[in-house]
Amino acid sequence: MSRPRKPGILVKVLGLAGALGVVALGTAAPVRRLVNFPTRVQTTAGQDLVLPWSRWIPLSVQESGSKPVIISHTQVIRLRTPRVGHYLLRFRLFGRIPWRGVPVDVTKPIYVVPGGESVGVLAHTEGLMVTGFSSVTSLGRHPDPALEAGIERGDVITRVDGRPALSVGFFTSRIAYDGRRHQPLRLWVAGARSDRERQVEPVLSPRTGRWEIGAVVQDHTSGVGTLTFFSPGTHRFAALGHSISDGLTRRPVGLSQGGVMGADIVGLVPATDTEPGQKIGVLAGSSNVSGYTRFNGRFGIVGQLNHLPVWGPTQAMPLAFPDQVRTGPAEMITVVHGQFPESFRIQIIRAAVQNRPTVKGLLFQVTDPRLLRDTGGIIQGMSGSPIIQNGRVVGAVTHVLVNRPSMGFGCYAYWMADQPSYRG
Repeated sequence: MSRPRKPGILVKVLGLAGALGVVALGTAAPVRRLVNFPTRVQTTAGQDLVLPWSRWIPLSVQESGSKPVIISHTQVIRLRTPRVGHYLLRFRLFGRIPWRGVPVDVTKPIYVVPGGESVGVLAHTEGLMVTGFSSVTSLGRHPDPALEAGIERGDVITRVDGRPALSVGFFTSRIAYDGRRHQPLRLWVAGARSDRERQVEPVLSPRTGRWEIGAVVQDHTSGVGTLTFFSPGTHRFAALGHSISDGLTRRPVGLSQGGVMGADIVGLVPATDTEPGQKIGVLAGSSNVSGYTRFNGRFGIVGQLNHLPVWGPTQAMPLAFPDQVRTGPAEMITVVHGQFPESFRIQIIRAAVQNRPTVKGLLFQVTDPRLLRDTGGIIQGMSGSPIIQNGRVVGAVTHVLVNRPSMGFGCYAYWMADQPSYRG
């Protein structure tokens, strides 16, 4: 009985070469562009839209609908869209293989006035944010009732004994009420992992003479950021570029009511490779900026201005769709002294392909010598500073790159305007 023959060296080599070929094909630029090609295209009437393609994968396109969409392609696909409407492009690879139909939505341009003004935000939260803990001293012991019940820093207490948690005063009064009756305090808590109910036993502190549970809470939030843009017709504004969060879970904090007013930048702490910098601002009243907040979401706050800003840009600009943003020179508008927005040069290094809202869409580097000298790059308080490119509002500053303050991240401004709270 003969033994089965082992595969020869040639077969192994051919198999390895085939596997490497598949990997190489999957990572090749033309194939990546094919895979990452958008499933839906949005653009504005009168704007040419250029999408990356590759001459190594021949393409033919069949239009469906009216004629306004004109397509030419060599190493790119260019859409010329003179009229508002909805169109369908049917793609065939190599002129024969049906690939996919790509809807094209052509809308009217969205015009906004870029901001750049520093603003102070003062808002009451929907619920009580747990910011820390303080042990209760009682009968020689140091119990932590809230911690023992599973309350965590960063949690938001939304209801107390079945009632909305509206203020710190109401919270402490319910602790005292339940403590005198020797019954647990019932808390409905929104946390990082889930929403749940917790029962906490109040403890009488001989030192203070009050019933306590050891949790430190607050019913408001405040900070300094930057106005990104506002509608020239309705004066509705968007600011910050990222949410006001609880600081630990990074979940957006619900705002019940709040206001914005101008902030005067009286000093700067420059950023270094080891320490973040910041603007030092004081509230300057309502003469330059005045308004109120309506919503807090992943792309910052939305609200209503009471009047037009006194200092800052006044000319409306079209808002860019994410796929209209390019790498290359741009400018950022922000305040570094007083209340007067100024324009500073930056370089967009990466513009991510995004077909759905995501916060980090842009990577950019500050190239303006004066801004680098004064601030070291991106510092706290610049969040929301509008980014302008080719006469369009394209993004907003959101984060600084850790250990490299000259570089920062931004979100696409379109996602800020596309929020229902802004459109509605």
